[in-house]
Amino acid sequence: MKKLLGETIIYGIGAILPRVIIFALNPLYIALIDKDEFAQFTSLYAMISFVNIVLTFGFETAFFRFSSEAENKNKTFNTSFWFLAGTSTLFLTCCLLFSQPIANGLGFAKNPEYIRWFAWIAFFDTLCVIPFAWLRYHNKPVKYSLVRVVQSLIQTVAVIALFLYIPSELSRSFGLKEKVSYPFYSNVIGSLVGCLLLLPVMLKVRFEFVKELFLRMIKYSWPIMLAGFAFMVNENFDKVMQFFLIDEGDAGAYGGCYKLAVIMTLFVTAYRMGIEPFFFKQMQNENAKITYAKVTEYFTVFASVVAMGIIANISWLKTILIPNSSYWTAIDIVPIIIIANLFFGIYYNLSTWYKVTDRTKVGTAISWAGAAVTILFNFLLLKSFGFMVSAWTTLGAYFVMMVLSYYLGQKYYPIPYRTGKITGYLVMVTLFSFVSYWVFNADFWIGNLIFVLFTGIVLYQNKEFILKLKRK
Repeated sequence: MKKLLGETIIYGIGAILPRVIIFALNPLYIALIDKDEFAQFTSLYAMISFVNIVLTFGFETAFFRFSSEAENKNKTFNTSFWFLAGTSTLFLTCCLLFSQPIANGLGFAKNPEYIRWFAWIAFFDTLCVIPFAWLRYHNKPVKYSLVRVVQSLIQTVAVIALFLYIPSELSRSFGLKEKVSYPFYSNVIGSLVGCLLLLPVMLKVRFEFVKELFLRMIKYSWPIMLAGFAFMVNENFDKVMQFFLIDEGDAGAYGGCYKLAVIMTLFVTAYRMGIEPFFFKQMQNENAKITYAKVTEYFTVFASVVAMGIIANISWLKTILIPNSSYWTAIDIVPIIIIANLFFGIYYNLSTWYKVTDRTKVGTAISWAGAAVTILFNFLLLKSFGFMVSAWTTLGAYFVMMVLSYYLGQKYYPIPYRTGKITGYLVMVTLFSFVSYWVFNADFWIGNLIFVLFTGIVLYQNKEFILKLKRK
């Protein structure tokens, strides 16, 4: 458990620090990009997230699954890489050839260069998927994190230079017509750098494509791809629909405030980076189910404290991370999205059962149940009631997925979770958050007093585990 915690921290650096670096640029974007243009920024990144899911086709998880078969370890690496190289090259070619018609269809007719830039971003990022997975599988968290951090630093330097130091006349000569294009162009540079840094891993690839193995991987991975697509529906469908259904200024405010809730997303992402290889390596262990139950419980404990801490400090975090007060019209979405991401983190733990038993189709059905909630309520209510619908819908979608995964998992792969304790933490963090934010109007002092009380209760209830961890 201590080794898992250590690897999770290192992977957290690789997963979180780059996002924190990019996240720290949010005040710069908000200061220099108006809300209408920020809506374009948000919607375009939401759209590319769907493209990335399709291009990778669930092969990251499939790589971990089939690399666990000793006789297929190298074959899995080679076959996976060449498949993703093929899909990304095909996508890039189509976007370069048809950028103007695609831009017309998506509402960016004046900026077809956005389509070309995002095609290059998707191409480079897809090429990096298997090399990054290879580093994770071979327990090289330092190298993984180093590449991620350097990549993001280069991207950050580029975007700061474009905003603050490079004359706008020179930027326009590169085809950068508006300031909102600066982050897009910098992302292309960062993605290219990532590919170059991963060349040593890519050079390990051999010209090998095993058809039988590929067919097994496709059978395993396509439900994961559909599940990933459903996840992106839950995560980003609201931002795409807002661009078309509500005022662009409101959509921009929602996108800006949503980034404050990303703090919780970063915690969950770091955890996922460390836990997925661990779950697959434990699957043959006779005590695997007990381990899965403990890990889920400990995640709930720590994640609840993180969620409560963020919600208690929204009053001052917003002044630093969202300096333009015109964006604060959407600040009430933040506690809702944070609790929603807590539910998603628990769902991710509960989803272990269908991954280790190869029942990924069931996992896909669960994800699409959540996506159905997201699509239905955004379509029916978003235009009439505004962006708060999207926040509550995200919470409802992840709650549905969490509950469904638990009940189906207990049917097909029973794990001895201490359900009462986990439920107790969820109820407690939800009630404490409600009191802190809505009853006391996000007051800093009262919010942090409630946070200290909540943390004290959690530490006392888990004192034996904490003492055991310290002794190790």
